[in-house]
Amino acid sequence: MATVNDVDTDTMSDKVVVQHGNLCPVILVGHGSSGTSIFSRLLRNHLRVSFGTESQFIVDYYRRLNRYGDLSDDANLRKLIADISGERWFQRCHKKFGFTFDPQAAFSAVTQRTYRGVLDAIFLQLAQYNEMAPRWGDKTPGYATDLPVIGEICPDAKYIHLARDGRDVALSVMGRFWGAQNIYTAAQEWIEAVDAIDEFLQTLPAEQKLEITYEQLLSNPVPTFDAVIEFLEIEPREALLKELEPLLNEQLDAGNFDKWRKKMTPAQRRQFEQFAQPQLQRYGYETEFEPTDYHPSALAKMYWRCQNKALQYRYPDYWKDNVYKARKLISDRLRSLRG
Repeated sequence: MATVNDVDTDTMSDKVVVQHGNLCPVILVGHGSSGTSIFSRLLRNHLRVSFGTESQFIVDYYRRLNRYGDLSDDANLRKLIADISGERWFQRCHKKFGFTFDPQAAFSAVTQRTYRGVLDAIFLQLAQYNEMAPRWGDKTPGYATDLPVIGEICPDAKYIHLARDGRDVALSVMGRFWGAQNIYTAAQEWIEAVDAIDEFLQTLPAEQKLEITYEQLLSNPVPTFDAVIEFLEIEPREALLKELEPLLNEQLDAGNFDKWRKKMTPAQRRQFEQFAQPQLQRYGYETEFEPTDYHPSALAKMYWRCQNKALQYRYPDYWKDNVYKARKLISDRLRSLRG
């Protein structure tokens, strides 16, 4: 993978003061292992947009919001904030940044008694702690199929889609406990994500969406960041780019893509294209084979899905993650029964 310093400190010179002309949230979307972690760190370190770890809770609480009643009631608002504070986002942000969430401070900071107002208070507390601009962002690949919900919550947000060649994504996710374990599943999950993102972005006006590719970011970082800075309405644009050029060239590996050409077998490359050729071509990625009408049988699909799940079972982290999700589900059900 391309590398950015893991220590989240401001690596820019103090000569340039980043100024945000718009403080709307920044939602970074993309399939897992598309470079969103790297890109969010660049946005945090250099453009002062506050990103924590993957939130993973925004959609869940919005869908169960009716349980909390009228948020103009102090007790309901406090309960919502208290319940959200039990999510592992807070534990991970504490581990990563040393940030300890203060529920009372968040309660006091809510200016609009809405779910969006609660999110602003929570995420901007992290921004203040990390001395970022009063502008928060989120990158949670799992939201790819829930973007219309995010759009309801944050209708003013700006969305950046970081796309990456699905074949390199497949190579990156296979072998991780949360990722696909075979080419069929990797292709299907990548297709589902990029199709859902594309469908959502088509509903947005031009000023709210920007699509870039991981390959563009690595090979042409300065022009790519120029587009990002303009899109996010950040100044001073030229001075920032001048400061960023040596940093980006140092922190990003310009040739660290197209790994599929050497690491995938011809059979794997053909299989991936059989499923995902239209999506690859949509983003301008080179394809090798003639289009085909190949459709795997129901039995073949079942085999690949079962194999994928069986291979995931090998990873201790797979079980740890599912134990956490099971406990969260049980806790949520108990809260629901208690009303």
